[in-house]
Parts: sequence; C-alpha cells; structure tokens
Amino acid sequence: MAGKTKATPLWSVGRAREAGQKRQKKGILGEALFFTSFFAFCMKFTQDYSAIFPRHELVNDLLVGLSILCSMAKIFTQRYTLPRFAATMAVCAVVGYSSLISINYAFLLGFLLVMGMQDVELVKIVKAGFFTKSAVMAVHLAWYAYVYLTDPSAITFMFRAGVGVPRHSFFMGHPNMFTIFLFWACAEYIYLRYEKITAAGIAVIWLINIFFYRFTFSNTGMLVLAVVTALIAADKLGKGFFDKPLAFMAKYLYLFCAAFFPFLAVIYPRLEGRPREMWEAFDNFLTGRLWLGAYAYYAEGLTMLGIPNRRPQVVFWQGRWNNTFTVFDNHYIGNFVSYGVINSALAAIVFIALCGKMENREKIIIIAFAFFAVMQSDVTNVVVCSALFITGKYLYPPKTTQE
Repeated sequence: MAGKTKATPLWSVGRAREAGQKRQKKGILGEALFFTSFFAFCMKFTQDYSAIFPRHELVNDLLVGLSILCSMAKIFTQRYTLPRFAATMAVCAVVGYSSLISINYAFLLGFLLVMGMQDVELVKIVKAGFFTKSAVMAVHLAWYAYVYLTDPSAITFMFRAGVGVPRHSFFMGHPNMFTIFLFWACAEYIYLRYEKITAAGIAVIWLINIFFYRFTFSNTGMLVLAVVTALIAADKLGKGFFDKPLAFMAKYLYLFCAAFFPFLAVIYPRLEGRPREMWEAFDNFLTGRLWLGAYAYYAEGLTMLGIPNRRPQVVFWQGRWNNTFTVFDNHYIGNFVSYGVINSALAAIVFIALCGKMENREKIIIIAFAFFAVMQSDVTNVVVCSALFITGKYLYPPKTTQE
C-alpha cells in the first residue's frame, strides 16, 4: 500500500543498541588505557628531573613498563585496515628498536601514546598536559620558596659560562627545564583558549614569562614566545591572509631545520676565514650546541637508527677544549648523531603530510615546536610538549571507523 513504511525489526534495533553499548565501553576502556599510560609517563619523567621526588630505579622501571603496556594494549584495541595495521606495527618496531639502542625512552613512550590516540580527543589530552605541568610547577615553586626563606644554603644555583648571574632551577633539575614546562603550559593554554584569547591575555602570559626569566635566564622560551605572539597576531588580524604562509611554515620548517643544522655540523671543519667566524658566532649564540654536534659527527659520524650513549669526556678539537655530553640540546643534531636520523625523517614526513589539514592554532604550535627544537631536545617528550599529539589527531581521527 502506498505510503506505508516497513517497520524495523525489534531484533535489529536490539543488535544496534548492543553494538553501540560495546563501542561505548570500548571507548571508555581505550581512554582509561591511554590516560593511565600518559600519567605513568608523567610520574616517571617527574622523578627523573625533580629534586623533590627522587628517582628510584624499581619505581622507574615499573612506571615505564606500565606506560608501555597500557599504550600497546590501546594500540591493539584500535580499528585498522590491514595496510594501516601493517604500517603501524612496522613503524612501532623501527622506532622501538631505535629508541632502545639510543636509550631514548622518552621518545618511545611519547610515540606509543601518539599511535594510541584513536577515539581520544586532543582537547582532553592538552587539558591533562596543561593541568599536570601547572601542578608540577606549583609544587616545586612552593617548596623552593619555603627552602629559600628558611634554609637558603640548601639552594644550588647554576651559572652560564661567562655570565655571573645566578640561575634558579626551582628544584626542577635545570633552569631550562622549568622554562620548558612554563612555555609549553602557556602554549597549551593558548591552544585551549585560542578563539577567546585577547591582547590582554597574551600580555599576562608575557608578564609571567618575563617574571620567571629574571630567575632562570633561559632565552629559548622568550624567543619562541615572541614568534608565537607574532603568528597569533598575524592570524587574528590577517583574516585568512596568512593561512597559506602558516601552512607552508608548519609543513616545511621542521624539514629545513632537520637538514640545516646537521649540515652545519658536517661543514665546520672545512670552513676557514670569514665563514668560520660566522659559524662560530652562531655557535656562541646557541651556547655551543653546534660545536658538540660537529665533534660527535667527526668522531663517529651519523646514525640512522641510534647509538648507545657516549661516555662524557674533555676533548681538544679544532683549536679549543670542550666537554662532550651524552645529550644534545639541539634536537636535530641529536637525532643526526645520537638518536637516529629515522626519527627526524618520520617527523618531517608526518608534518608535510598532515599540517595542511590542521587548524591555524595547531599550525602555530607545530611551528613553535620546530623553533624550540633548535635549543632543546625535550620537545619530543610529550609530557613536556604536547605538539606531537596534534599529529595523532589526524593520524587517528576521533569517532572514526578505520575499517
């Protein structure tokens, strides 16, 4: 009969409801696994640098194991096409092998978290990172102020070579570590409030960073904050005019730096005269980060998949004495000579493939990540910097069936 519709069978409605309940339970379990892994990583990293929460090897190993176990469980409960699953497992194997060789556990734990982001909203992750960093800084600042007022002799200051000004670490291992936490907490706040952020809000962020700069004297945070401020102004005042330049920078800045800084390390011994003077002036601006990379390349060459930590030593090379280290603060040179070129290659490929799809606020965070990596290697630690989680949003979009 015309106009008559066929009723949906009750068994079909029941099956659909049951399937929906299973997906909901699976989503809740997935989020629980993800955030258990994330907070275990946060606790592991906190005890690594903190003078308040000392490191215990057994606790450290348990936290690393818990984080890896929960991340892998989350990855294996996700939905994949067969090619995507094969690609995921292959990349996990390569990064895992590279990280274990170079003892780069922070990158491994962060990588697994990014790979396990399916159906986990980016905003929730950024909020978790912001509140975790804020809580960690608040605890350390409160205890530092108490000790400073009651027993100042217990405070150890740091000094930059050639500068007699004391630098405060606030019991967070190094002044730069506190600055990294502060800058990326501010970046996460900007991300969360981007549509509503005002000039007054940016001014408050600047005042906070300037205040703490008087204690840490860490330049990187202030320089990158200036870049971020300029990009925000361009985006908000440009009314779409800067969309393409932002996309171009987000896509290719990391690739440029990943090629440029290793090139500087390789070319140094061959330079003479004015080019050598310019190289050394740039190295002085970067507080010796280039020289360390140049010596490491001279001594052992590049590495595709990583090498074990070097033994620190005092060396005389290219007319100067210097201390060598196991950690390279320049992220790009660190991958080139220590952690593995494969890490830079994977990151560059992901940025080029995904940054065109990103929102402008996300592109700005990726650009900040690329600039910050010039002076710090900890940017790939997702406890410190949530930038890499943005890629996970597009690799594994929430509420999407990968079938």
